[in-house]
Amino acid sequence: MLKYYDELVSYVQKMTKDKEQALEIVQETYARTLEKQKEIKIENERAFLYKVARNLTFDYSKKVKNKEFIEYKEENHFCSIEEQPDEIVLENIKEELLIEALETLPKHLKQVFVLHIFDGYDKKQIAKILNLSLNTVQKYVIAATTKLTEYIEEKEWN
Repeated sequence: MLKYYDELVSYVQKMTKDKEQALEIVQETYARTLEKQKEIKIENERAFLYKVARNLTFDYSKKVKNKEFIEYKEENHFCSIEEQPDEIVLENIKEELLIEALETLPKHLKQVFVLHIFDGYDKKQIAKILNLSLNTVQKYVIAATTKLTEYIEEKEWN
């Protein structure tokens, strides 16, 4: 976990523009992460550390009401949100979780859901391709979405 220390300090320092404050925030980040590890298993330490550091930095900015910090735009001084290490890691985790959830669906629900969401077919096209009624396709999409949502919510809470 300590291997992320320097990059976390740099990340927080770019937001706060104060090295001492960045060091304090990162220290608090590690303290909270170590406490949380006693309660739950942290799957991705780096992503977790970045999220805690970001939250603590925002809390700090609210406390001191530093207008310059609030107006600070990361994308002007750092990589875009999509390129942030924590965002990349979280996006990968979300994709893995969705793939895992898809594997739990019955074949007919999975097939309709993938055609509709990933391949971009509308429900009429799917009905024609699979020789199903439009009503059946609509029910399958709703059922698949419901099951995937339940699976993901269950996983994220555990």
